Amino acid sequence: MKVMHFGRFIAGAICFGLAVPMLILTWVLPAGQVMFMSNGENKPWIPVIGLGVLGIVLLTSAGIGRQPAETSAPHAEGVVDPQKAALNKRLETIALGCYLVLMGGFALVPRTTISAGFWSIAAGLVFLGLNAARYFNHMKMSGFTTFLGILSVIGGVAQLAGLRVIEGAFFLIVLGAALLLKPWFDKRQLFGKAEES
Repeated sequence: MKVMHFGRFIAGAICFGLAVPMLILTWVLPAGQVMFMSNGENKPWIPVIGLGVLGIVLLTSAGIGRQPAETSAPHAEGVVDPQKAALNKRLETIALGCYLVLMGGFALVPRTTISAGFWSIAAGLVFLGLNAARYFNHMKMSGFTTFLGILSVIGGVAQLAGLRVIEGAFFLIVLGAALLLKPWFDKRQLFGKAEES
């Protein structure tokens, strides 16, 4: 038996409820009446899309619940494996070192020589590489650094393509996809504390 998450349902209904009237006002009112300034240009569709996507994601995930506490199996705490903990610490130290070298290079090398998009892509690949190393060593990945890595790579590609204004849209798309795929990730137990077995 599934449980509905009323908080998600209410938040999704509010977001979607705000997006629909904003969309109608954008179509009905003359051009320039509905204002949302981004980089000196009026783009009234940005909040409509953002609220609409967030509302839809929250509404669809509201019904994807866990079993009630009285019928669910007791949750056992993960057992810390000392070998995995030591390996994870080494991997995190290597990734942090690579990231600091990248940030030093970004500060040192002029932006006319190497575009900022390449640095963003490289930083994202460091985060994704850390989680790939965890995965191939049969350790749980970090959802936070995976999320940051994906955002960084997409943002870097957008910067190289000259699409600086839509980086916020990519953030919402990746966040929405993470919410939709969360039950799949939870079922396979891909994310969590890397040192737990």
